Amino acid sequence: MINAKASNWVDRGEPPEPTLARILSSYLELDPDAQADQLLTYATTVRGMAEADATEVQVAGYLRTLERQHLAAEHPARHRRAVAIALWHVTKAAEVRSRAIRLLEELAEPRRDPARVPLSEWLAERLLRDDPRSQA
Repeated sequence: MINAKASNWVDRGEPPEPTLARILSSYLELDPDAQADQLLTYATTVRGMAEADATEVQVAGYLRTLERQHLAAEHPARHRRAVAIALWHVTKAAEVRSRAIRLLEELAEPRRDPARVPLSEWLAERLLRDDPRSQA
């Protein structure tokens, strides 16, 4: 499933933090090598926010606090919002990938409980049990 030769971090199975840190480095005009630890902290915070269902507006609010710490002048609100949307989507892409891999692995596993009934049968049994149409 994961392709080590893929051209993007999602398909290579890499974590989102390096990508988030690169975006933040550019946005905040920080040296990615000299301030790698700080950028990783910011990236981890953004990831945590998005995973906790923060909106891109809330991520933009966080960016504004970072701008005040690192920039002489704040970016325009539309620029901040666009970067927040990008950061949010990077995190969500990693979440979707992780969820898809987990589900595919679960499907590939043999059923542990042979008594499990497929959902369609379970629903039909319970929903149609007292349905007068099902007795015809």
